[in-house]
Amino acid sequence: MFFRKITVFCGVFFLQFILFFPLSFLNDFQLKITDFIFGDLTGFILKIFFNKKNSRIDYSSDSCSMLVLIIILLLTSTIFSFIIKKKWMKHFLLITEYVCGIYISVILIKYGVDKIFKAQFPAPEPNILFTRFGNLDKDILFWSTIGTSKIYNIIIGSIELFSGVLLLFKRTQFLGSLLGIISFSQILIINISFDISVKLFSLILLLMSLFLVRKSEWRLILKIIRIPKKTFFDQTLFLPYKTFFKILILGTVFIKIGIPYFNNDFDAENKDNSFNLTGVYQVTSSESPYQYLFFHKDQYLIFMEKSSEKMTSFHYDISFNHQMILEDNQHHISRHLFVENNKDSTIIFSFNHQMIHAKPVNYKGMNALQDKFHILVD
Repeated sequence: MFFRKITVFCGVFFLQFILFFPLSFLNDFQLKITDFIFGDLTGFILKIFFNKKNSRIDYSSDSCSMLVLIIILLLTSTIFSFIIKKKWMKHFLLITEYVCGIYISVILIKYGVDKIFKAQFPAPEPNILFTRFGNLDKDILFWSTIGTSKIYNIIIGSIELFSGVLLLFKRTQFLGSLLGIISFSQILIINISFDISVKLFSLILLLMSLFLVRKSEWRLILKIIRIPKKTFFDQTLFLPYKTFFKILILGTVFIKIGIPYFNNDFDAENKDNSFNLTGVYQVTSSESPYQYLFFHKDQYLIFMEKSSEKMTSFHYDISFNHQMILEDNQHHISRHLFVENNKDSTIIFSFNHQMIHAKPVNYKGMNALQDKFHILVD
C-alpha cells in the first residue's frame, strides 16, 4: 500500500510538472497559466526565504523560480495523492503513464530534430572561435565543441528521434523508455559535469522515464513481441477519442516544432540576419584599439580589443540612411555612420570619435570547423 501511495504521488507530481513547467518551443499558454496560479506565491517565497526577486518569471531550468515551483508542486502532490481513492488509483496511473509517455516522446523528438538540423548545437560563432580556450566557461566550451561535429549531432539526434517514435506505440514503448533512460542519464551527467543550466529539467525527465518502467516486467524481448494486455484506453467506447486526442496533441506539437525549420528552409545554423552581416571583420585602422568586429547572426555587434581581448557587445540595427543604431546592455542607444563596399565587402564604421576600417575574414576555414575524420593517426 505504501509503494502504491508513493507511485501515485510521483504520478501526480509528473502530471503537474507537465502542465505547469513552460516549454519554450510551444506557445506561452503554459507560462500564462503558471504565472497566474503561482506567480505571486513564488515571488513571495523567493523574497521571504531566499531574499531574491522573482526575476526569472519564465521558470527556466536551474533558476530559483523553478526550484520554488518544484517545491510547491511536491507539496500539492502530497495533498492530491491522499485525495485519490484506492478504486481510482489504477485508472489514474494508466492515464499518467499515457500522458508521460507522450510528453517524453515529444521532448525526445523535438531535441532529436534540433540536433539533426544543428539548431541545438550550431557551429560556434566567430566571437567564440576568436576567444582563447581558457577564457571560455565550461558550458560554452562543451556547446561549441559539440557544434563543430555534424556527424555526432546527426547520430545522437537520430537516436533521440528514434526513441521518441518508439514511445508512441504500445508494443515498443518499453524499448523507447529504456533508450530514453539512457539518453537522459547521459544528458544529466553532461549537465552536471559541464555546469549546464538544465540539470533540474533533465533530472525530472530521467525520473519520469524510470516511472514508465517501474513495474517488474523487465524482460525486454517478451515485452516487445508479446501482445499487450488490454487496458482502460483500449475499450471500444474510448478508442475513437484516444486516437483523436493523440492526433490532435501530437499534430499540434509537431507543427510547432516544424514551423521554424520551414521558415529557415531547414538550415537553422546558416540562417542570415536581415542585413546579410555575419562573420568576423579584422580592423585595419592602426590607431583603433580594436582588433576584430564580430557580427552575430542574432544581430549583435561585438568589439574585441587588441590588448586585453575584452569583448563588448551591442544589439544593432541599420537605418535606410546608412546609419547603424547600437543598443548596449543598459538600453542606451547611439547612432553611427556605416558604409559597406560592395566590391570587396570592406566596411567603414564610426565609433568612439574615430573611423574604423575593417575587412572580412574567412573564419570558416578554421580547423575547428572542418569535418575531418581519421581512422589511423599515422
